[in-house]
Amino acid sequence: MFTRRAYLIEPGKLEVKETELKLQRDELLLEVLACGLCTWELNHFQGRIGEAPMSLGHEFVGKIIEMGASVSGFERGDVVTGLPGALDGFSEHMTVAAKNCEKIAPGIKPEHALGEPLKCVVTVLRGAAPEAGDYGVVIGAGPMGIWAVQALAGNSLSALIAVDVDEEKLKLAAQYGATHTINPAAGDAVEAIREITRGHMADFVIEGTGNTKVINDGIKMLKAGRGRLILMSSYKSAAESMDVVGMVERSAEIRVPHPGYSLNEQDDLRRAVQLLNKGVFCLDGIVSHKFSLDQIQLAFESLEKRPAGYLKGVVIPKL
Repeated sequence: MFTRRAYLIEPGKLEVKETELKLQRDELLLEVLACGLCTWELNHFQGRIGEAPMSLGHEFVGKIIEMGASVSGFERGDVVTGLPGALDGFSEHMTVAAKNCEKIAPGIKPEHALGEPLKCVVTVLRGAAPEAGDYGVVIGAGPMGIWAVQALAGNSLSALIAVDVDEEKLKLAAQYGATHTINPAAGDAVEAIREITRGHMADFVIEGTGNTKVINDGIKMLKAGRGRLILMSSYKSAAESMDVVGMVERSAEIRVPHPGYSLNEQDDLRRAVQLLNKGVFCLDGIVSHKFSLDQIQLAFESLEKRPAGYLKGVVIPKL
């Protein structure tokens, strides 16, 4: 069959073109219901990764319309998300290996069922390795930071502290379970954490701003003795400096829980979808902008420039 798909023609320029799909025996043919816009793919859009022309999109959710001959465990009409074999989620239809997919529970909005980034959050949580009574800090209340807050919320931590310069994002973090919020623009965040923790400081800090200058702030927030600094973000360039003295003084650990850190990405996806289906992960208030497939150029320009109120963008092909 033929479908319509977005292609990066050259850095900064996307076009929708017709392309042919061929379903393999072990694959699902999906009608794409939504595909999230990911900051990582700005690297492709801006010409730092890959070579044009290329397709993009990996945070997909879709409805099964056909199955390969060897596929079992799924039915036509099931809504699924998964790990893509290629970056081709910005399409009206796509094929994906059935073994890479998980079913979404009925009643969840498709644009809220973005399994791949939630899988990444599970990998981050495994890196943070929270223990009962820990003091946890999440720097950056963007989508990944808010999802980390959602997963960490509850009664097992002594405190869950969200740090951001945007008061609206801090309100959302508090809504989803942060026990304390700190705006560094209003005062010394390190001293605020010292006060909240009564001098103990953070057992783990999740850095989610993408700003390399914030890494040293995260180090200062850690306790002495195996405090864990979790680099959740992607960074465009090397840090100008790192406080190695502070790291040594604290005997701190740095963990980088990106996909290569996972011992089993598919199992992390399974866990993430289970949490989504149980209501632990919620995208209400996080999906701020929606685009049709024909608005793919505007979608990436919005991702790049972040207009007022932008938090998470989603392409809905038939919007």
